[in-house]
Amino acid sequence: MELFNASGAARRLETSPLFAIGPSEPGPALRRGALVAIPVGVALLLELGLGSATKGAIGTGALLAGFPGLDAPAWTRAGWQAATAPLIGLAAALGVLTGSNAFLAIAAMALVGAAAGYCFSVSLRFSIAGLSVALSLLISQDLPLDVADTLPALLLATAGGLLQAAFSLCVWAAGDRTEDGEANAWSWQGARSALGANLSPGSISFRHALRFGTALASGVAVYWLLGMHDHGFWIPLTILFVLRPEREETFHRLVLRAVGTIVGLVIATALAEWLGGDGVAVAVTLAIATAFAYGLLTVQYALFTAAITTYAVLLADSIGEEALHAAGQRALATAIGIAIAGAAFLIWSNPADPRARRAEPISSA
Repeated sequence: MELFNASGAARRLETSPLFAIGPSEPGPALRRGALVAIPVGVALLLELGLGSATKGAIGTGALLAGFPGLDAPAWTRAGWQAATAPLIGLAAALGVLTGSNAFLAIAAMALVGAAAGYCFSVSLRFSIAGLSVALSLLISQDLPLDVADTLPALLLATAGGLLQAAFSLCVWAAGDRTEDGEANAWSWQGARSALGANLSPGSISFRHALRFGTALASGVAVYWLLGMHDHGFWIPLTILFVLRPEREETFHRLVLRAVGTIVGLVIATALAEWLGGDGVAVAVTLAIATAFAYGLLTVQYALFTAAITTYAVLLADSIGEEALHAAGQRALATAIGIAIAGAAFLIWSNPADPRARRAEPISSA
């Protein structure tokens, strides 16, 4: 059975136990991750290696756009990346506009987070696209930017996503002519049907959307209240990665997230000290971390978390934050995010009635 489809059999991706591997085979997954990481690496080499004022914005846009359609053949993957790229750019611009005001930041995160959470009603591919857009908003809200940076943020993040799509088209032209099966083909009618069928408080997807948006907004509110403006975005970041429609899967991810974050902080802090701010070396290391993040997403969630944490810490270090000084605050923010995600399910769980479940979508994505 394929990991990603919208037939109802694999609309969710269950994480493996702490020391287990699966559900994907490591070899093919890591090779695919290395391939999709190439545009990210190229962008980061140009931006960081040449000391560009963009400071990794294009590379990060490419990173986010690499997740939607990650499992798909090159042609389908290019379509998902091209469709998601402008949304990632718009979210980045919205983050710049709202990031300096607590009320606007919380409200924007609540709305975008709820929309991202509701994407789970359609398919796993669609939900990953939604999570990538929400992640773009989350990152840009935390950056020290002003209103004048709104248009550059939109253009640079979109450019990174379109770079991914262009590379996927090159892979297709080079010979990867594999096609999605009919069961995985996108259908607008099926997507609309799935979205409409879940507009009810009894739907797990509907409840997840409200829970997800509220939890993310709470994470933003907490870091504003605590004055954690430099590293507080790790609170909603943690919530975004661990909170899922199912209670058991969420609490499983909480443990794996904690372990992976600790490992990633140790690795990233050591690498930051060792690399000493060398732009080319940092760019290469970030590209390697990206490849592992893509490849390990469906192999081992704790290791995926370690890889994406390494990317985030090293990128922050490259734009002026001291990795060693910030490690403790990031660990604290992660602990707070884990607590909020756990509390979200304790406060408002899914319906006890087994018949109250996410409606089966008609189409796939």
